Amino acid sequence: MNVSLQQQFFKKVPGIAQTCRLFEHLPDVYLVVKDEQGRFINHNAALLSWLKVESGETLIGKTDFDLHARDQAEAYRREDRRVMETREPLVDLVHPVTGGEGTTTWFQVIKEPLFDVRGNVAGIVGMMRDFRRAGLAIAPYLEMQRVFDFINYHFQREITVTELAALMGISTSQFQRRFRKLFDTSPASYISHVRIQAACRLLTSTTATISQIANQTGFYDHSHFSKVFKSQTGVSPTVYRRQYQ
Repeated sequence: MNVSLQQQFFKKVPGIAQTCRLFEHLPDVYLVVKDEQGRFINHNAALLSWLKVESGETLIGKTDFDLHARDQAEAYRREDRRVMETREPLVDLVHPVTGGEGTTTWFQVIKEPLFDVRGNVAGIVGMMRDFRRAGLAIAPYLEMQRVFDFINYHFQREITVTELAALMGISTSQFQRRFRKLFDTSPASYISHVRIQAACRLLTSTTATISQIANQTGFYDHSHFSKVFKSQTGVSPTVYRRQYQ
């Protein structure tokens, strides 16, 4: 059934199958094709490898909500709808994306609308590139890599903005302004995002209690964790585990 969905889409959108084959030969560029309903139609090998998914067929028909936390999936879906409604591409987006090993990496993202033989919008094609490999176009983001690495490694404990600013050799206020200008979010919000992503993985892949997961992902206690988790995903940790485990 999944393969049939892909074949029907390829038949509906001329040329997209050839485009997908071309991207199989670009190991540092990640490709995703979605239909109008947000269902995954195709991924290239590079993206499957990064997501730690063995077979592309297992992803066909799924959506961002099957792979990512709700807040992240909703953000991707809003962008996809914007591309389809305006019939215009979105270029030079910068996104944090969590891979199969749990590491969050910032990507340069481009999204283009796809049209069927009658000129109607049929879906979108998205191309992502690790911002560390994207060159001068997003050079200002490169200096933040040590900050991302530090957060990814230490999110289980308290992280202060002062620590992060020291990594950059600038004042706390300068760091906060620069971070928000580049990523349209605060350092604290990004740290919270990384923690919630880690919690989502633990909820679906382990039998640890909610309190244990709260402790393992850097939250003060069960109550604080549950409050932040629901604000970002729309559901409680218990409900999330029930839905996705």
